[in-house]
Order: sequence, then structure tokens, then C-alpha cells
Amino acid sequence: MNQTKKLQTLFPIGTKYSAYRDRSSRHWEYDFQNMKECGMDTVRVHATWGTIEPSEGEFDFSYYDAILEAAVKHGLQVIFTLYLVCTPEWVYEKHPDSRYVSAAGTVWTPHQQADAATGGWPGLCLDSEAHRKTIENFIRGFTEHYKGNGNIVAFDVFHEPTEEPSQQYYQNEWRELVYCYCEHSKEKFRTWLKEKYGSLEKLNETWTRQYQNWAQVEPPRSVGVYTDWLDWKYFRSDAQADAMRFLSETVKKYDEDRCTVVHTAIYETGHPVVTSNDHYKLAGTTDMLGSSMYDFVNPEITAFVCDLLRSAGGNGPYWIGETGTGAGPMYVFIGERTEDSFCFSIPITGDEIKRQTWGQIARGAKGILFWGWRPELSTVETISLGFTERNGEPTERCRALKEFNQVFQPYKEQLAEAMAPKSEAAILYNLDSIFTEGLISLGLSGSCMIRKQNRYYKDSLSLMGAYKLCMQNQIQPDFVCKDQVLNGELEKYRILLLPYSVNLSSDMARAIETFVRGGGKVISDGLCGYFTDNGWGAEVCPAGGLDQVFGLHVKSDYRTINEEDIILDGRRYEHTAKVIAEKIVLHENAETVATLSDGLPIMTKSTYGQGKTVYLGTLFFANAMWNYSGVTNRLFRKALDMAEYHSDICLRGQKEEQNVEVRVLEREQDKFVFLINHEAEHLGISLDMNLGWCAEVTDIVKKETRHSGEVLKMTCNLEPQEVKIFHCIKE
Repeated sequence: MNQTKKLQTLFPIGTKYSAYRDRSSRHWEYDFQNMKECGMDTVRVHATWGTIEPSEGEFDFSYYDAILEAAVKHGLQVIFTLYLVCTPEWVYEKHPDSRYVSAAGTVWTPHQQADAATGGWPGLCLDSEAHRKTIENFIRGFTEHYKGNGNIVAFDVFHEPTEEPSQQYYQNEWRELVYCYCEHSKEKFRTWLKEKYGSLEKLNETWTRQYQNWAQVEPPRSVGVYTDWLDWKYFRSDAQADAMRFLSETVKKYDEDRCTVVHTAIYETGHPVVTSNDHYKLAGTTDMLGSSMYDFVNPEITAFVCDLLRSAGGNGPYWIGETGTGAGPMYVFIGERTEDSFCFSIPITGDEIKRQTWGQIARGAKGILFWGWRPELSTVETISLGFTERNGEPTERCRALKEFNQVFQPYKEQLAEAMAPKSEAAILYNLDSIFTEGLISLGLSGSCMIRKQNRYYKDSLSLMGAYKLCMQNQIQPDFVCKDQVLNGELEKYRILLLPYSVNLSSDMARAIETFVRGGGKVISDGLCGYFTDNGWGAEVCPAGGLDQVFGLHVKSDYRTINEEDIILDGRRYEHTAKVIAEKIVLHENAETVATLSDGLPIMTKSTYGQGKTVYLGTLFFANAMWNYSGVTNRLFRKALDMAEYHSDICLRGQKEEQNVEVRVLEREQDKFVFLINHEAEHLGISLDMNLGWCAEVTDIVKKETRHSGEVLKMTCNLEPQEVKIFHCIKE
């Protein structure tokens, strides 16, 4: 059994358990007993470098030996997170040239941070090979100490990898959130550029610079053109993946049987210039990839990140590295709408925990690690995020966790093996567009700061809006990255969605053209292909020949709008156009199907080769997240009609607009069908779904069994936040 399969089979259900400053054992017996009674089997413990190796070469594992022993005594296994950002002070003295440097020139000295309260934060830059040798000595000592210990599930090699100082609290200056500009990073960037361009002359030609030697080349620190920034951001994502690979390989160098994992922060809801994670590159660096999940107000955000992780791993397993449990008052912003406040500030209920956990499992997660058991009491995250009360007393969230585990545990083995079925639909996840949008928004706002109510970055809004529409129409999409598109993998799908594809290189455009010519269907919203190779603006939009594919080109004098209605077949779709209204010029192979109130063409369809395309000349997908309504969904279904694509799952309800979702996991002999009510009200639904074979169908919550033909038909009532799970076994 390979290590990934091993971690998939384990399917841990657990929690973070790290009291940052109180390192006594006074609560262990009580807490571990309660965890076990709730059905947990795993605790994740932060192994802080500074407390283990306070002086170079002198290791103290006593705290971690003791907590491991106590956990195992209560039937709990352990995941150790290598908390390298709690760096010993002596490391800063040993490697003064390896300190993080911001775009503004700030050189970091050791601080305390919310989850690095023992000091040493933010650590040193992992681009430094000298610093890596020091890290290797620590990892060697830690790994060899616990080598062969089967009670340790895995080493989590880095907690939410990013350029660590970019996670600082309360920072408003964007140049203090962009890293790293130390000499080690700059030299590695030059090496990366040499490999990409081959010569200084080629770099000068592309960047339109006049460098006379490589030592003159510097990464950008202000936004003038996009070309150098795109190279810098791709270098940073490569550097991030390289660092995680180094950490994982170092662990395995000293214990080849030790499983490694890494979990990212919630990158998609942050600013793309600040964070540099490419999930498709990170997926291969450790035995398992994971992510943090904290937004339960908008289920499409958690769902979107889950399916992105699943897609990055080739429909493989992944973990939820941490997800929310409770809340405290320190993140409540007075005067703002509660539903728009940052997610930590809104208490999460037991029913919401069950819905979110089942939703993550329904999307292929093979491990759930909550944050955390007790609320933290000693940092800026006081008194948030805990299953229990502040004194450790169980809450109704503990009851909900126990109820979840009573249903989950009998089916754990089957759910560990079941994967998402092959998808017919893909959403383009294109870092060219994501990075370009980050640079555009910097120029307009001068800020990288992001809270949910101010999340106006068109890339994340559009990606999540397209995903939300798929959720509403029972489409389980994959995300496809640029490399997959260029490798011809679009041919696996029937339909491709292009949300906010503002930057499409000519090779990407050719791959999409080939897809449509061969019979593929594409739906795009506006601003498609405004930028092309090397971050240059396109002379014809959409770029790269896609004007022929969509049968249109877009004039440069589009107009900005707030919200306008789209008129289709004499029907008014209210507030479905937002931000821009493009002036579209049609070609012979396209026709106008919808206009704005003033008659401006805004939605077109075309035939190209054997395929179909639909184009909406406004930020329709962004609006679907920003301003979702049943009207938005009806217009999307019209676009699906024009593209001649529909889901095989039919879900109907008492009202047209309802946030109920069907998800499927399958093995060769059986399927799990999840009905998820994301609403806070009772809903009645009817479901028709082709199973492909007759089945014995068991409601695993109610323990009721019946027989079904090839088409699973059912009607049922869903309680608020309820999840129904049906196990369908081939007869």
C-alpha cells in the first residue's frame, strides 16, 4: 500500500489540540476522554521548533512524548505539525541574510503571532539553502526520535504554506504583504528566469528591459507592466512547491515510511498577489494535500475549495486540514451586517458542523481535522474556535459530532474508497487570469486587504459564481488548470465554463478552439481574452482566434454599469448584468439571443465546427456570487440549453430557488448519494437519478432499506441543515 492510499484508508476524524502558551498537562485526561466519547480518533499537535531545539543541537522532546502517550492511552492517534514558523532565536543570529524582506524593504525580526505565541514568527525564508540545512538538522532529530512509532499518523510539514509574513494581522500596506525579496530569493528568481528564457537577450526582449548582466535583474516591487509580475508570481508558486517538496523529502530521508501531508490556507478568498499557492503543484509534494475551511455562511466557498483540491489531485483523496468549530467576539466588526462579517465572528452550530462535514466528505475529503477542541485563551484569536466551552465543558457541538460519528463510522471503510464519478463539466482555473486580476486590483485599490464584505476581486467572485451555478443545477464539475488544457485534457469533458478568463495565452486559445471544433461546448462571461501572451493586451478580443470560436469580437468602448436587466425571449432577467456591458460585434456564425433594455446585444450563441458556444458580455459569473438569485439561475439554465448540456440528476422542489444539493461518490459495486439542505428552513424535494443498475438503497441515517430500479426516484422532506445519505448497492 502506498502512503497516499494508507492515509486515505485511515480517514482521520480529529482536532487540533495545541495550547500555545499553557504547556501543562492539566487538561489532557479530561479532554482526550471527551474527544474519544465524541467519536474522534486523531489529535493534531503543533511541534514548535523553538521549544524543541531552543539551543542548536540540543533537543527536548519531553512535552511531545508525554502528549503522545496521553493521547494513545485514550485511543487517539497523533499528527505532528512541524511548526517551523516558531523558529528558535539562535537561527536568526545564524542566518541574518535569510530573514524575510518585504517589497517595501522591511527586514523581519522574530515576533509572536496568534498561532506562534512561543515566538520566533515568521521564521526565515525557505529560499535560503543555508537555512534549509539548519531546518534539515531539526527535522532529522525530530523524525529519528519518532521513527517507527505507528501511533503517529503523519507529519504535517507546514501549516498553511505561504510567504509567512503575508499572514500578519492588521496590516494595510500592500508592499508589506508581498514576499520575499531577500538575496536568496532574488538569486533563485534569476536562476528560474535563466531556465525559462535561456538568455538575457530573450528576457530583455520579453520584459522590454536593457539588462547588461543577470545581477542587474530584480523582481518587481511596483506595478508598471504585468509581464515581470507574472513571472515573479509563477516563480513564487514554484518556490512554494519546491519548499514543501524539500520538507517532505527530508522527513522521508530519515524515515522512508513516515507519511507526510500539507494543508494550505483558504487561498481562493485571499488576494492573489499576496499568496502564491498553486494547488496543482502542491498536490505532488507530499503524500496528501489539504486545506483550511472556515466559511459556512456561503457553502459554495467551502465546496469550491474542496472540488479544487480534488481536481488538483486528479480526483484523488485529500484532507481538510482544519475547519471551524466555534466562535468568539474579537472578529465582530461593529456596524456591519452580521451575515457579511468575517467567518470567525459568527458562531457555528452543531447542525452546521454536521452539514459542512458531510458536504466535505461528499466532495471526496478523506479526513477532517477541526480547529480546535478548546477555545484559545491567550492570543488575538482569544476566545474563538472550539468544540467546548472555554473551560473544556462539552457543548451541543460535541453532541452533533457524536451524532455524526455514529452514522459515519459504520461506513468509514466504504466512504474511504468511494470517489467522485467522472465529470462531464469543467471550470477553467487559470492562474494567468488570477494573477492579472490581482495586479489590476492593486492598481485600483492600493490594498491587498480582504474581508468578505469587501471581496470585489473579480477572479474569486467569478470562479465561485460559476461553481455556485453548477451546485444549483446538480453539476459536479472538475477544475482544470492551464497545464491540463495544454496537454489536451479538455477532451475528457462535454462542457467548459470560462469565468473571468481575462488572460488567455495563444496556446490556451488554440487548445480551447480544438475542443470546440471537436464538439465541445463553452460558456464564457465578459472580459474574455483581453490579455494574452506575456501579459500584453490583445489587439482582438477574445484573443488567440477565440473571436472566431465565439463568432464575435468586442469593441474597446464597453460601458461600466451597476446592475442592469437582460432581456431574453421577451422576458426580463432582473439584475443579471453587472460591472460592464461590452459592445459586441457579431460574425456570421453567431446570433444575438439576449440584449439589455436599450437593445445592446449582451448574450450570443454560435456554432463552431462540431461545437457550441455561449457568450455573455458582462461579468455574469461574478454577479452569480455577488448577487445570486433564482433569476440568475434561470438565465444560466438558458445558457445550458443553448450549449445543449444538462445534468443527469433531476432535483425539483416546492420553490424554484432553493439551496439543496445532490452529490455522488461511487465505487464499482455501490454509490453514496448525498442530499444536502444548505437552507435554514424545511424543504420538500423530489429526485430522479440514473444509477445505471438496480440497487438496494439504505438511508444510512435512519437505517431504512428499500429497492430501486435503475432510476432512483424519491420524494422527501429535509429539515433545516439536514443531510440525507443513501447507500446504493448494486443488486
